[in-house]
Amino acid sequence: MTDPEHLHYFLGLHIQYTYSGISVTQSKYIKDVLFKANLSEWKPCVTHSHPNHKLLGDGNLSFSDPAHYRSLVGALQYLTFTRPDIAYSVNQVCQFMHSPFETHYLVVKRILRYLKGTMHHGLTLRKGSLDLHAFTDADWAGDPNDRRSTTGYVIFLGSNLVS
Repeated sequence: MTDPEHLHYFLGLHIQYTYSGISVTQSKYIKDVLFKANLSEWKPCVTHSHPNHKLLGDGNLSFSDPAHYRSLVGALQYLTFTRPDIAYSVNQVCQFMHSPFETHYLVVKRILRYLKGTMHHGLTLRKGSLDLHAFTDADWAGDPNDRRSTTGYVIFLGSNLVS
């Protein structure tokens, strides 16, 4: 296999080369997921979740199509490669893939509406230092379902997010 040019589109990732670095987005993939969810015509949303909103493991109405829910959540998991801003919300809806409720599906739709409004956001990788910086945080016993802690971290190589 030969590579005569730079990579531009691969596995749903759109790669653009600029003077300042490399930009990676998934806008076409987001459009495809919105079409699959029948949300293409819905208005975008400015946030991906309500602040301080915790999803509960019990509800009054089970979601009618759990396979559709799992498919959409799986697509959202793939989007977290270039969209770390949705990682926490996607993790929250992933916890209910075995038996989703209508309230969980409403959160999935809100994440998708947020992605519609921020479709062209992604990661930009720039040349720079090779200094490694890591940050972490936790809320102790913050999950209302099982009283487990939620931990998050971010790792930068120079000014580039790597994990």
